[in-house]
Amino acid sequence: AQSLENRSIKGLDASSDQFVFFNLASGELVSPEAAAFGGWDIAFQGTNIQVNGAAQFIDTVYDSLHVAPENGYLSAESGPVTLPSGSEERWFNYDFNTHFISPIANRIVLIKTSTGHVAKLEILDYYKAEFGTDGPVQTPRYYSFRYALQKDGTGNLIP
Repeated sequence: AQSLENRSIKGLDASSDQFVFFNLASGELVSPEAAAFGGWDIAFQGTNIQVNGAAQFIDTVYDSLHVAPENGYLSAESGPVTLPSGSEERWFNYDFNTHFISPIANRIVLIKTSTGHVAKLEILDYYKAEFGTDGPVQTPRYYSFRYALQKDGTGNLIP
């Protein structure tokens, strides 16, 4: 059995005022009721991201990240970890002229899940393209991302 699972998620709707919870192992959304019992790994609300476990950013090319580091993770004593959102250390760039949010290239989120698995995750887009009466419209708060989840307990992130 393959212990490294690769998935791509397109257009995850994080437009609600509440966090939207996601389980990396199942590749599915988790209801807020189920999330209260811990069955989630990452949650999105606007540009805010929380992790149920520990996390850090690594600036590197996604495909070149072969082994997760042992140290450097942000963790919380109780409850989820909120990823940094200050202008220098967040996952996105904000254009003050266009108000457009774009993921920072090669900024990878490394996650140690509450179940002991390691994942690398790259946010690819924050918008969903739709066609309106005046042409294409970019609707914000729709995450597209890819990730690799290692389920064998190691930090090995290549197949």
